[in-house]
Parts: sequence; C-alpha cells; structure tokens
Amino acid sequence: MTDIRVPVDGADPSVERNLVDQLEGPYPGTVRRVVVPLAGTGAAVVDWTSRHPLLTVVLRRDLAEETVRVTVTLDPGGAGQRVLPPVVFAPWSAAGASVPAYAPDTADEPLVASFPVAVTAERAVDGAGSAVTGAALTGLVELAVLEGNLGRLLYLMSYEKHRLRRAAREVHAYRTLAHARRDALDRIGADVGVARFVDELVHEPTSGEVYARRLAPPAREPDAAYAHRLGLYRRFLLPTPGAVRRLLNGPGTDTDPNTGLFADLPGGARFTVREDDDRFAVAIRLVAAGDPQHRMNFLAQLRRDRLVLPANTPPNNTVHAGRALPASRLAEVTALRASLRQSYSFDSAHGVAPPLAAALDRAGRVCRALGSSIVWQVTRAQDDAGGSRYELGLGVDVSWPTPAQATDLRNRVLDTGRAVTADRTAEALIAAARAQGVPTVAADGELAWLWRVCGLPTTHRISTTRMYLSHLPTRGLAVTAPLSAAVGADTPVEAQFHAPGDPGGNALLLAGLVAAASAWTGAGEPAWTPLTDAAARTRWAAVPTRPAGQPVDQVLAAAGLPAVRDPAPVVAALNRLPDELVETIELPAALASALIAGQPAAGDRLARLVGLLREQHLAAALPLVETGNRILLVCSVIGLPQAGLNLAERRATGFRWYTVGLGGGTAEIKAVGARTALRPTHAGLVAVVALSYVRTGRTDPYEFRVELPDGVTLTLAQYERLMNALTRVCPLGVEINTFGIRRDHVDLDADGTAESLRPAVARTFRTFQQRRHRGVYDQL
Repeated sequence: MTDIRVPVDGADPSVERNLVDQLEGPYPGTVRRVVVPLAGTGAAVVDWTSRHPLLTVVLRRDLAEETVRVTVTLDPGGAGQRVLPPVVFAPWSAAGASVPAYAPDTADEPLVASFPVAVTAERAVDGAGSAVTGAALTGLVELAVLEGNLGRLLYLMSYEKHRLRRAAREVHAYRTLAHARRDALDRIGADVGVARFVDELVHEPTSGEVYARRLAPPAREPDAAYAHRLGLYRRFLLPTPGAVRRLLNGPGTDTDPNTGLFADLPGGARFTVREDDDRFAVAIRLVAAGDPQHRMNFLAQLRRDRLVLPANTPPNNTVHAGRALPASRLAEVTALRASLRQSYSFDSAHGVAPPLAAALDRAGRVCRALGSSIVWQVTRAQDDAGGSRYELGLGVDVSWPTPAQATDLRNRVLDTGRAVTADRTAEALIAAARAQGVPTVAADGELAWLWRVCGLPTTHRISTTRMYLSHLPTRGLAVTAPLSAAVGADTPVEAQFHAPGDPGGNALLLAGLVAAASAWTGAGEPAWTPLTDAAARTRWAAVPTRPAGQPVDQVLAAAGLPAVRDPAPVVAALNRLPDELVETIELPAALASALIAGQPAAGDRLARLVGLLREQHLAAALPLVETGNRILLVCSVIGLPQAGLNLAERRATGFRWYTVGLGGGTAEIKAVGARTALRPTHAGLVAVVALSYVRTGRTDPYEFRVELPDGVTLTLAQYERLMNALTRVCPLGVEINTFGIRRDHVDLDADGTAESLRPAVARTFRTFQQRRHRGVYDQL
C-alpha cells in the first residue's frame, strides 16, 4: 500500500485547499479560503463580511494514539455568546484534516458580518486529558473560513477523504509493532510463530516448582507484554557480540542506563557479555611402541635437523652447517644463535625448539633495548630423559631474577623518557608491555609480564631458584608415561597440573585452597588444618555411619552441602579418585562442634567458607562427620561422590587425549580423564598429546557468558524473556553460559532476594517462538 507518511495528494495535505487551487474554467475565484489568525489565548476574529461562510478547525500536525477535542465559542463574553458543539479529531488523524465548527444560516441573507470566536482544546491519551494552551495550541490547530456555496459543496463532497486518510494511517500504524493492538498484534504474532499466552508462570513456594497456570477465560496476555515479546522477532539480528549487547542493553556505554529489551531492570542495570577465554594447556610425551630405539633415533634426528643449538662450539657449528637449508636461512639461524648468547648463558649441549628460541631472543632484545645488562642462566633445555616438558626442546629452565634485577627492569620499562633504540621489534614489545600494565615485583617476581609479551605464555616456578619457560601454554601440565610400551598391551598414562614449585598437587586446587584460607583467616576465622593424602584416606576410613535427622544435617543443607550418612560407598568412590585432584581439610574444632550441635550461626559461617571455595573456582566440596565432634571437608576440582558438582556448574579441570603416529607407530588411547591407558597397535613411535583446561573464572572456548551486577534480580517473567532472547541470538556451535544468572539473580517469590535455581526449575520457561505455528492465527 502507499506509505501514508508521504501525502497522497501533494506536499500540502489540506484537502479543501487543494480543491480550491485546482478549480478550472469559470470557477477560479468563486471560492475563497482564508486562514483566521489564532492567538495563544485561543482568541480569533473573522474580521470581514463573509459570504456563505463555513468556519472549520484544521489540524496542523499528525496525531498518533491521542484524541484532540476543540471547543469553539461564538461572541465570547458578548450578548450573543454561544458554545458550539465540540470538534473531535480521532486518533491517527492526519495534518490538514478539518472538521466544520460553524455554518451560519445564509438562506435569507448570504452575507455575514464579522464575528469573534474563542477556541479551547484538550488532548487526551489513554483516557487522561490535558488542556492545550499557548504556543502548543497554535501549533496544534488553526481556523479557516471557506466562503461561497460552491466552497460549501466542495467541502461536503470531499469531507469523507479526511476519514479515509485517518483510516489509512491507522491501518498503517497497526501494522507496526509499536502501535498494534488486539487482533493486529495476533496477526503479527502469527507471522513470526509467536502466539499470545493464555497462561502465566507461577512459583510454588512449598515445593519450589515453577509451572504454567492457565488464565481464567477470557483473560489473555496483555497487549503491552505481548508486543514486548514480539519485538524480539520483528527485527533483523545477526548473532555478533555487538548485536547481543545492543539487544540486551540498548545503545550506549557501560555506564549508561539500559534502554534495550531489558530497560525495566532495577536501576537501569546493564548486562555484561564476557568472552575472555581460558586457554587450553598442552603437553606432549614420546612413547616408543615396541623397540625403545625408535624413540632414541627420533630424538637424535630432532637434534641434528631441527633444534637450535645456541652455544658457539665446534660440534654445534658443524651440526648447523650440515643442515640442508638455503644460505640465507643459515645466516638467520647463525644471527639468532649469536643474539641469544648476548642475553642467555647456555651449556654446550643445550638445544631449544626454533619457536622457543625466537621467543627467548625477543625477550633478550627487550632487556638490551631497556639498557639492562642481565644475562639469564639457562639450567636445562632439551633433555632426552626430561619427560614431556623437555624431551622435544619445548621448554627451558631459567634462573629466577633477583628482586634488584626485577625492580630494575620494571623501572626501565615504565620510564617514558628513555631513549628509543633502533630495534623496532623490541620497542614495539616495550610499548605493548607498558600498555598491558606492569605489576609490582611483589606481585610478579618472575617477570611474567616480560615473558608473556614476548611470546612465552608459560612461566612456571620449578623451585625457589628456577622457573620453566615455554612458548606453549602448559600452566604446569606434565604427562607421565614410560619411555616404551609393548604393542597390544595397556600402558598407564597420567596428566597433572603442577602447582608452582611442583609440590605434586593440582595447581588450581592448591592455589584455590591457599587463597580461600587467606580470605577465611583474614575475616577473623580460625584456620583449618590441611591433611596429607595418606592421613586423609586413613581418616575417611574411620568415618562412622550416622542415623538420619541429626541437627548437623540441617546446617549442612543450608550451606548447600550433602549429608553423608552411609560413608562406605562414598569412601570407596573417593579412594578411586586421583590424589592430586582431591584435598582434605579439617574444620576448626569450635566450628565443627557448633555445626554438629545444629547452630544456625555456624551454618552461616560454613556457607561463607563454601562461598570462598566457589570464588576460587573449585568444583565440589563434601563434608564427612567424624566422631569426637570433628568434621572433614573434601575439596576437589572434579565431581565428588554424593556431592557431584555443588560449587560450580562444571568441573574445574579436564583432560583430552590424542595420539600422533611417528615413523609407522600407531596407538589407541582412552580419550578423557587425568589417568588413561595407551595401547600401541603398530611398532614405531607415538606422540601422546594431552589437551587440557583449567577453569579460572573466564569463559571456555566457543562460549560467552552473560552476567548482571551484584544485587540485581530478575523476575520470573524477565528471566523467561532473557532465555528466549539468548536463544534468538545463539550462534551455531557456540554455548551461552547463564550459570551465574540462574544461581544469583532470579527472584522467584518476588521478595527482592534471589534464589538459586535448581536444574529442573532453571529450564522451566516457555518458549516464545514455535516455528511450526507460523501462520497459525486464531481471530479474537
């Protein structure tokens, strides 16, 4: 249809004015149309003697969903004062529309003397009216006098056109979501497969369930709520980060109030869309399938043809000169070796992988560009017997910098007045390090900021004097496997994330317990007691069977922890878990006694402790009640028996295994688990690859997370809207993590406090769009 925003009869939408202007033949000049000046007070005067006049009220602007009522009074304050019937402009009337207000009887006398009038106007929206005065009045309406019998006839003949124009504008408006109502909304919903709800979500406090309760007929979902839902599907959306943020928050910066789909959040709160991935860690271990000589031959060839041997010794120089490389490439390698020797001290037998050598050289060039004379002592490089960290030359051990050296380098990189050198690569890296931020020496004594910006993401403390550097992200990961395995036989293989110093425990678990213990004692609580693996297993075995209904069960449940009454199967399952993935602590004696007595205050303290463990990204905690008023708390980065994953949505660490055949060797391996079995199927050499992750609060690859500020809660209807909105913008192959929303931000009972959603309740929301219902329409 014609877009009514463009007037169908020219730029001037006044119908009678256009008719007058288009008169032909003997008729021009026989019809006179005069606009009567209207004051802001509403006063106007027809100050001439008119012939067969018709006084009309003309609308000067388009109306939307509003009604304008105009009252004209003849001879106000005079002897002949008369209030004329009101003139009403219905919603969606177009600018230029007019309604006759006064047509004097001219049957006996065609001439009418001048007369004054007074105009008042009222504007009503949704039944609430307000007077229009002053400039608003003159901008809303005007008066016009049409003279002559022909003028009256033309006006009468064209009067219906105003109604047609208004109806066309109303039809056009009802086809837009912003103005559609009732049946028009249902037709739009049928176009996109979104039906009007005839039920409502209800939370049952007693059972904690959420269900859809049918509304009593003829009640249906209100127009405003239905239009809000339809707005999610009446727009063009691409699932890009920017589109998701604009959909949830509207335009603006992070500090602006929410003007998007969730503008009704308390305080104009905005969602945060996080996509800062935790990087995978990788470790590689060589295993000879059959004859161990396969491995030795490969390592000898690796040293002869691939590794960079930095030391300037005749054997090393002979090895490099004998490689079948272009002269230009040989010259580049020679320059790289010489540059490495300026900043590092290598033994003659040391060799490193070429990418690692290049990253180390960048770090050395940065130190030299900063004017530092530091020479890093390399204590270990490629080592045939060095395990997954060293056998392929993928990492080196370097001496730990002294506090004076670390402070000197930090001061130099932060010195913006230093002289710029000719090494453009080093200068760019210095600028990048400064932009990323340089931590204090107390927070970063190993200078991870330097190694990271130069392409060495792994900085792992081996001891108090040495650190391990690698161009691969390892995060302390190491694979333990024998040097050789018999063909057709299962061989145990194990992967482990070592904490700094290689104490033997899982890096995330130990670091999390240390941080949680510091926060716990920092809040004035007594310290807990960590147990060794052997001591923990002994204590597990002594946990007694308990009857149901003890007071401790209630306080444990209030803290979100299970109550173990029959410990035998639980302990048996615990004994099957890898030692490094499980740690046991003994709660302070006073706290344990209070918990066993069922004191609510003790339950609150335990809940705070559990919250600290959750903040450190641990996955599970399991309490075991001993005799003698003692309680053990088993903590893990994987699920625990009976507890499952009660601190996080998913396990905090995981491993994926692969094998790569080298020289004809092939093998099969169980794909997941910290411990697995390798079965060689053909003789040769096999590279066992462990790809692993540690969740530290960032997102997983191919995932983004939606978050809200602390204290902001969603109603059940807003939560339902959010889940449908995220379904609308979920890209193929990408996961949207809403665990934090479901745990901390949904208020089920409208008391202003969020309740953690159980898995069954978290998925209890109605799906807005039913694609199979597209085009299905039930007329009201």
